[in-house]
Amino acid sequence: MTKITVLMNTYTPGHLDSRQSAVLAATSGGVEVDFTEVTESHGGGATTNFHRAAVAIAFARRAAEAEAAGSDAVVPWGTLDLGVEEARHITRIPVIGPGRTAANLAASLVDRFGVMVYGADQVVMFRKLLRAWGAESRVVGIRHVNLRPMEMESRRDELRQRFIAESRRFVADDGAELVLPLGFSMVPVTLSAAELTDELRVPVLDPLAIVMRVAEALAATGVRNSRVAYPDASPK
Repeated sequence: MTKITVLMNTYTPGHLDSRQSAVLAATSGGVEVDFTEVTESHGGGATTNFHRAAVAIAFARRAAEAEAAGSDAVVPWGTLDLGVEEARHITRIPVIGPGRTAANLAASLVDRFGVMVYGADQVVMFRKLLRAWGAESRVVGIRHVNLRPMEMESRRDELRQRFIAESRRFVADDGAELVLPLGFSMVPVTLSAAELTDELRVPVLDPLAIVMRVAEALAATGVRNSRVAYPDASPK
């Protein structure tokens, strides 16, 4: 049986339950999911590359521990790809970044897409990440819903209205052909990508479903991290 470890931020019990449920709903039957909490990283606190750098090594170490415990692939929670680059130097199994994976899938589906994030303070961070991921040339813009992750479930209607309004601006003003939410708390934890697609009449991707299925496929086919791209830095 394929086993995937999902590295979770620290959340209060209710918020943790809804996020773990979303992971399980996005996973194929017969795939075992192991959840590991990264206590150094708190949910909803990530707005800059400083946070990403501050927690990267903790995520990388948990990924190495997951490999030692028998996992076939590792996925960090969230679209910031926390610790992915670092973990690949000290693991052999696939460590899959949800943000990079979803952005490059979006670029394979259309020529122009819009990116939706939580707040204005994330725009600069994601602009830099999209450039690093090789998807920047396909992005028509980055808009936000001006809500924090921990607010979204209690303000679902407001979130939906803002997401729909900003997405329509993407299509009408910027020529977007698809909308990519970079934030699991938006989609799929609070809003359904399928329902948003029906409303907007352009595809809205579910980054969690995408990354879990890609992780499954890479684990099943035995893919290993490139030692050319990621020279071995594991402790000797």
